[in-house]
Amino acid sequence: MNITSNPILAERQQFLDLAEVEFDARHRKPISEKRRLMLLWRKQNAVEAVEGLDHETEIFGFTKGQFSLLDLIKAILEKTGPADISLSTWTANRQEAVELTAMKAAGTIRTMRWLVDLTFVRRDPEAAHSIRQAFGVEAIRVANVHSKFCLFKNDAWRLVLRGSFNLNMNPRTEDFTLAHDPELFDFIETMLAKVWKHQPRGMDKHRPYEVHKIFEALK
Repeated sequence: MNITSNPILAERQQFLDLAEVEFDARHRKPISEKRRLMLLWRKQNAVEAVEGLDHETEIFGFTKGQFSLLDLIKAILEKTGPADISLSTWTANRQEAVELTAMKAAGTIRTMRWLVDLTFVRRDPEAAHSIRQAFGVEAIRVANVHSKFCLFKNDAWRLVLRGSFNLNMNPRTEDFTLAHDPELFDFIETMLAKVWKHQPRGMDKHRPYEVHKIFEALK
């Protein structure tokens, strides 16, 4: 399929020119005094994984892939209430995109931003189109992305979820760290703000080799 001939991809798809984004990419902080370590290798679910979450406790856990990042997002939102979400993921599939758009329609998710790898949009343009329809044409930015994190923001919470999860289900060992951490939240938010204010370019004008060339030039 020729990407330039696909109207879904050509419709104002945002492309991030990484070479122009300058950011101090290191954040340092003391180890949390209240850290909960969880080995979720039986049949624990996502609700059990976030049990005990409060403003002082950092949770670190291993899973066997028995629940997905989407399950974890749902469990977190049950505790926080409706929130604004920022997600960075290498990949997702149509099912997760549809479920998240339904959560937006229900008011569980107030707004959502997606920082995704170029391959996600190329592999599943219909999922990307669904995201843009639900969250707006400004909801997606595309670059060389392999980082996985999710931010949750409302009046009471500044939650940071980090881990090995992609958005899609993966029955393998995964790890995650979850904490109300306003300082780290602001650090990541600053990076995302730089990404989102970047002058957009049509993705139909770019090819994978151009993305890699831009990535190599990042400082």
